[in-house]
Amino acid sequence: MDIKILYEDEDIIVAVKPRGISSQSSSGFEDDMVSLLKKHLGKDAYIGVIHRLDKPVYGIILYGKTKVATEILSNELRKKNIEKTYEALVEGLPENKEGELRDYLKKYDNNISKVVDKNTPGAKESVLKYSVEESYQRDDTFITRLRINLLTGRNHQIRLQCAAHGFPLFGDFKYNKRLQKQRLEYDKVLALAAVELRFKHPKTKEKLIYKIDADF
Repeated sequence: MDIKILYEDEDIIVAVKPRGISSQSSSGFEDDMVSLLKKHLGKDAYIGVIHRLDKPVYGIILYGKTKVATEILSNELRKKNIEKTYEALVEGLPENKEGELRDYLKKYDNNISKVVDKNTPGAKESVLKYSVEESYQRDDTFITRLRINLLTGRNHQIRLQCAAHGFPLFGDFKYNKRLQKQRLEYDKVLALAAVELRFKHPKTKEKLIYKIDADF
């Protein structure tokens, strides 16, 4: 499998992760982004994981090519200085054209996250901002394209928060309850893509911006 590279130098590599591929090394014989990038760079290349995308999510992802660059960028991520923008196709229509979702989420052992009370052990505050890009009605279903800025990076955060607030993602078999009974033409893939990434280069400090179009 060929991986699309958006940018590469001696310190970092910015690539597009296809759907169905893990962001980090995985067990078994399936391809993952680290092994695919090592095929591109050489089997002994260093690939530092900085952030992750869920396996069924398509989009831009950043890796370090040195330990120093990886440490700097991981620290920038913790400080919320790496900006990540997503697009999602959801069913339903949020009350407001723009808004903020703020919940407490907890990840459980079966790789499911839930919205919980803030006093629940293991609960983590989760925040995102969204804007409605377009919305239209087809048959009995409202179809809305959201642009989402992720302010925290919790497990399945966008998928769970959107579902919990009444506008679940198309193709989300974990959190869209309708899919247990009915599937629409939009449910072929998880309708979530990481479409924009902004960060400072770990060495030059230049502000870098990379964008792609969502594939749905």
